[in-house]
Amino acid sequence: MTGTTEDTARPIGFFDSGEGGLTVARAVAELLPHENLLYACDTAHFPYGPRPLAEVRSFFLRFMEFFVEQNCKLVIVACNTATAAAIDLLKGAAFPVPALGVVQPGAAMAARVSTTGRIGVAATQGTCDSGIYPSTIRAIRPDARVIQQACPILVIRAEEGVISGPEVRAEVERCLAPILAEQVDTLVLGCTHFPHMAAVIADVVGPGVRLVDPGQATAAQVADLLEARGLRNPGPAPGERRAFTTGDPERFLEVANRLWPGGVGAAAQI
Repeated sequence: MTGTTEDTARPIGFFDSGEGGLTVARAVAELLPHENLLYACDTAHFPYGPRPLAEVRSFFLRFMEFFVEQNCKLVIVACNTATAAAIDLLKGAAFPVPALGVVQPGAAMAARVSTTGRIGVAATQGTCDSGIYPSTIRAIRPDARVIQQACPILVIRAEEGVISGPEVRAEVERCLAPILAEQVDTLVLGCTHFPHMAAVIADVVGPGVRLVDPGQATAAQVADLLEARGLRNPGPAPGERRAFTTGDPERFLEVANRLWPGGVGAAAQI
């Protein structure tokens, strides 16, 4: 199956509450450099973690309308909390454009790479409360023991663009202590903000714990889906990257340039 040039040039949409989903966009950009990317985030309502899932679901549905208006060929819900809030819709065909969440690819990778089945998940409170990671991982690997820990302070730090230094390391150590005490061999970065500080997290957990970035696993799934539907952009030009935020575009760009230098050139408010 091969799409028309007009079809393949349509953008891939990314949705998150803030800057965290840039880790997923970056993974897709590295794997599929010719794709046009449209990143949209709801910084006016950040953070999503403490909010009721029903409220997060309503925010996400409004953004889906925006992605459809922008003629996206695929939407990636680059937010674990939003994925948990809309998992039933993502599993079905509720939208006129296909949409993928980041939980299932990350859970599948964790289940596959863990040797002992003792898997940690660092996430937001909303994602932990939903139970989406334990249920998804155990559906793939019934013997798994999944230990969750909400790490809201790390979400805030990443959103501020503060992803290294002694204070961040101390906060990572405090957040991950309950997980590491359970002798996990795999840690899922269950919030898309956390891969921004993966270097610090890797140093804290040590070489005996495998880090799983759901964004990397999602990028591979995106490539497969686009190929199967004949929607992969063959290039040759590099893809265009546009960003939109419900908050302050200048503030968004300031942080984005620290988290992904050169990744986003301009942002507009919606």
